[in-house]
Amino acid sequence: MYYEVQRLHREGLSYRAIAKAFVMNRRTVIKYLAMSEAEYQDFLQKNDSRGKLLDTYESFVKTKLTAHPVKK
Repeated sequence: MYYEVQRLHREGLSYRAIAKAFVMNRRTVIKYLAMSEAEYQDFLQKNDSRGKLLDTYESFVKTKLTAHPVKK
């Protein structure tokens, strides 16, 4: 997505036109255009390894689900 936004901007499309083409918020387009390629890679890496609020309970829930399977 980042590369396509950059390409359309180089072709002269406005923020609004790019946002409409990709069905995204105009602020997201502006954010992508303000990022360098290295910053975008860091952004992807950061979002990929982001912890979830319920991660600490995952093993507990799996244990309970295997101990008490749903009967049909």
